[in-house]
Amino acid sequence: MCIVLLTRPITLRDDGFVYVPRNASVASAIDSVQSHANMTAPWLANVTARLIARTSRKPIQAGWYRLDSTARTIDVVMMLFSSAQRPSARVTLPEGITFTEMASILARVAEVDSTRFVAWCTSDSVVAAAGIAGATMEGYLMPDTYDIHWREDADAVGAMLHSTFQRRWARDVQPLLTRASRSKHDVVTLASIVQAEAVVPDEMERIAGVYENRLQQGMKLEADPTVQYGRGKRSRVLYDHLSSASPYNTYRVAGLPPGPINNPGLAAMIAAVRPEKHAYLFFVAEGDGSGRHRFARSGAEHVRNVAVYRRRRSAR
Repeated sequence: MCIVLLTRPITLRDDGFVYVPRNASVASAIDSVQSHANMTAPWLANVTARLIARTSRKPIQAGWYRLDSTARTIDVVMMLFSSAQRPSARVTLPEGITFTEMASILARVAEVDSTRFVAWCTSDSVVAAAGIAGATMEGYLMPDTYDIHWREDADAVGAMLHSTFQRRWARDVQPLLTRASRSKHDVVTLASIVQAEAVVPDEMERIAGVYENRLQQGMKLEADPTVQYGRGKRSRVLYDHLSSASPYNTYRVAGLPPGPINNPGLAAMIAAVRPEKHAYLFFVAEGDGSGRHRFARSGAEHVRNVAVYRRRRSAR
């Protein structure tokens, strides 16, 4: 008789979406399901779930579930331990975006709480636990394409992005470091600037070399993307902006800014660790729509390159 009751189909009361809170007990999880669907014998579902929890030692999986109208009571019980019915979305987080931009994408595509995600990224305790030298998690969240459960807990999403960063760093970047290398925080910070400047990937190491040369010679970086980050806007940098007192204004402040200005990809981090060795100190866009740059060793050469850029821009 019990098997018959467990194999009877459920009847949905609404759209079938059920939320099971984190650390929910078996009884409360079954109650959550029962509030959205009629099970023939919820008491039996409860007993069965308790037995599964005891024998498998698996906890109830928190999150949003989507119930199927063809599901049986036993399917619902098993679902709570496997997350099989949790809807997910494929989310692409491009290289070079900030954590606030990530929050916006996550909210739009997977309905992750953007406010909570930003709060997690700026939490002092989260940053301290991650051992990060900066004030936020900026730079330490790995851009990639992820399958994320719909309305997933924002803290869990942030932890996943940071965990992916840590794995990629340990596998692909850490082995390249030498005693002469910059600190991890400085490498990620430089990589974020390279990521913001480089449109064509094969120029990353050359651009990193320009900034490395400027740092070695005590020159200011004079990187527009750092000024934009300090202003909180991805807009054209004007002369008036170059006098701002922001610590990210690398036209006024020497050395690297306080921390990353975005979340760089793996190629940019590798470029920051092994910049191309050359004598270039300046670069400017070609201005032909290719995304490439013209590099210069002297101020005079750079002025000529800027003139070429302006002519090309005005002719387009």
